[in-house]
Amino acid sequence: MSFYKVFRASLSKFPAVLLLLALLVPAPAFSLDSEDSQIFISGFNAYQKKEYQAAVDNMSSLLQKYPDTSLKDMAIFWLAKANYKAGNRQEAAKHMARFLREYPESPLKATVEDDLLALADKYEKGEPLTAQPAAAKAPVAATAPAVDKAAAEKAAAEKTAAEKTAAEKTAAERAAAERAAAEKAAAEKAAAEKAATEKAATERAAAEKAATERAAAERAATERAATEKAATEKAATEKAATEKAATEKAATEKAATEKAATAKAATAKAATAKAATAKAATAKAATAKAATAKAATAKAATAKAAVRKAAAEKAALHKLNSVKGGSKKGTSAAMRKKAIAAYKDVINKYPGTAAASSASDKLLQLGVEYPAVQRRTAAPATEGEVSQVFNLEVTQHADLDVVIGPAAETHEAGKRFSIPLEIMNTGNGSDSFHLESSFPPEFAFHFAAAATPDTSITSTPTLAVGERFRAVATGIMPRGNIDGQKSSYPVKIVSSFAREASQSREIVLVTSAPLLRAVVKSDKGKLLPGEKVSYRISLLNIGTAPARGVTLRISYPPQYEPVALHPSGFRQEGKGALVLDGMTLKSGENRDYGVGFQLKDEALADQELFLRADVVNSDLDKKDSFVSATSVVQRVSGVTAKTTAGKLVAIPGQVVAIPLIVTNTGNVREVFAIKASAPANTTYTFFDDLNRDGKRQGGEPIVNIVGPLSPKEEAYLVMEVATPASASDASVASASVSFLPEDDAGRSASVHLQLVYSRPILELSMAAKGGRLKPGEVSSLELNCVNRGSNLAKQVTLQSILPAQLELVAADPAFSRADNGVYVWRFDELGAGEKRVIKVTYRVKPGIAVGTSMQLKNLLNYQDPLGNRY
Repeated sequence: MSFYKVFRASLSKFPAVLLLLALLVPAPAFSLDSEDSQIFISGFNAYQKKEYQAAVDNMSSLLQKYPDTSLKDMAIFWLAKANYKAGNRQEAAKHMARFLREYPESPLKATVEDDLLALADKYEKGEPLTAQPAAAKAPVAATAPAVDKAAAEKAAAEKTAAEKTAAEKTAAERAAAERAAAEKAAAEKAAAEKAATEKAATERAAAEKAATERAAAERAATERAATEKAATEKAATEKAATEKAATEKAATEKAATEKAATAKAATAKAATAKAATAKAATAKAATAKAATAKAATAKAATAKAAVRKAAAEKAALHKLNSVKGGSKKGTSAAMRKKAIAAYKDVINKYPGTAAASSASDKLLQLGVEYPAVQRRTAAPATEGEVSQVFNLEVTQHADLDVVIGPAAETHEAGKRFSIPLEIMNTGNGSDSFHLESSFPPEFAFHFAAAATPDTSITSTPTLAVGERFRAVATGIMPRGNIDGQKSSYPVKIVSSFAREASQSREIVLVTSAPLLRAVVKSDKGKLLPGEKVSYRISLLNIGTAPARGVTLRISYPPQYEPVALHPSGFRQEGKGALVLDGMTLKSGENRDYGVGFQLKDEALADQELFLRADVVNSDLDKKDSFVSATSVVQRVSGVTAKTTAGKLVAIPGQVVAIPLIVTNTGNVREVFAIKASAPANTTYTFFDDLNRDGKRQGGEPIVNIVGPLSPKEEAYLVMEVATPASASDASVASASVSFLPEDDAGRSASVHLQLVYSRPILELSMAAKGGRLKPGEVSSLELNCVNRGSNLAKQVTLQSILPAQLELVAADPAFSRADNGVYVWRFDELGAGEKRVIKVTYRVKPGIAVGTSMQLKNLLNYQDPLGNRY
């Protein structure tokens, strides 16, 4: 027997010695290799410092030295970005294409520049990229290593110069393109303004021409009316003269005889002449009044036109000053001065008109009190004067100017951001403006006045002409955003007077967030029972923001027993977990922790054991998990039999199959006899497991020996055990199987089995009030059904039989079936330890005689998972 087997046997006899040794052995020294995480952090910090070539060198070195590192995805990602920043477009495209191909589900894709994504797409399709000058090849060394070194340095210098030239060329091309775009935009804007000016001039000339033509037409109509009136008056005069002559002749002829009639005719003639004179005077007065009104209307129209012209000149001056980029304060002052002068000019030129009154009101709004000139009575129009009045009024014009203030380059996830903005009323009248946003709800976005940033607003107060309103756009960066993620959403400011007057601005936000990674490594890949293993955990923050409230939780398999926890600061949390919390990691910071475990003696062979590290950022409510490489449990020399079912849970009456593995660890071809020890009332049979599935199949023979087996050869058996149906719940029965070599029975190996019987055991109890009831009285009882067993009960049926003297009032839960006083409740399943309560409310029927005895009978039956009825 080997020394190891003797040592193991002594430990099994003296477990206290084993415990004492475990307590006395010092904690292992953690000297694990964490160079890959150190190289990665160096490269990441170099990228953060904009030392892109150093970042390329570090990430390339990491992928060469550790091709299977758990940081491989991040290394490829930052290698591509560093090459892109350094101007190595070909290398950047190659590595980014590799990252997208190998890690298509990575959320980091959302943080990659669009140009770099386009380069990667072209690289994948085989399309040509921007030409990269190839570095000159170093000549082959023939005589001395110094020649090789000089050639290599020269090639590197040429490559650097070529890369620099290419980068400068690219930057120059980009700057030229941007400059051309800006010039084109300026030219288009100037052309648009010129077209607008020309259009306004054309419209103004057309309006003036139309007004001139209209005035000429009105003047011609007035003259024609005057001519017609003069002709009518002349005809009336001639007619009156003719009639007068006729009358006088008739009066002379009849003077003697008709004197009285003549006198009467003279009186009538005088009355007629008087009426005609009055009528002519009335018509003349009406004509003069109409002429006066037309003159006043024309005067008022001219005044309104002057007001409109002043407002238009004011708006044009403001627009011109805005285009030329002049000082806003100077523009506002000049506009105000010009407007005041224009309004005063209107009052002076057209006193007493509606335009003068409106101009006076406008001056009061601007804070200028200009005394209104007394309304002068228009001079009476002279006879023959013709005048026309054309009324004009300046309408309100809505316009605005919006300036978005500078925003921070990045905004930290979970933190509030605030962007200033200024709104100016550039219209010709007072106005307020609505504030609209398309930010999603997770941003908690709102507008507020600069003085009260915590109070949300949806519109500005009423702004006078030229008045400015300072506001802020504020919100919270979503905690779920990843580092480098871009978010772009528009905001819109709309005039309350005219919704077509609006301006939109795009707000672009870039998230800054921590990005936590953990690398878990063990110092051994193969373990023996009782052996110790050490793990090194490297925790890294490769994001651009600090990580706060970080918790590191290490989950380990039950085959491990932790040792040496206090030096690393971990604490035990339940079974199978170690926790280290309350950490803060800066951007680019990494920390190393060591933990040790001891493999338990009952660990099964060939098991793969690993640690899982859960990194929780409670500040952002994020969790990431990382696993170590597996460590395999080795077979112990001298062990010849094992099973994967050392402890079985069986239902009484169940036939269980126990797979056994027998290995010949010697160097002689031997036959092994099988000897079993089983509990009473059980029967067992061994089968040769030909297909090694751990189950008995048709055609597999019954055996009582194993072998012969060659050295290291294995045999697979199945032991079928028929358990007794009468076994009680939670009872334990032990069994063992020994394999005895043909030549040396002392080298036997045994497998010990344990059968734990599990079955449902349902108990029914009843809780009710007193036993004496009056006719018509209502009472209740509770039926408590509890599974006291350790297994699942199925098809549970509870029957409650009420006597004829009682009637059911209510049941909670409701019964499944009722038939002539028999009420049935059914439950499909009732788990171990589970309880169901049924509350029944009943009433004694009226007229029941005193002393009548009644019984409520309840029946319970159920099945176990095998279908056995209880």
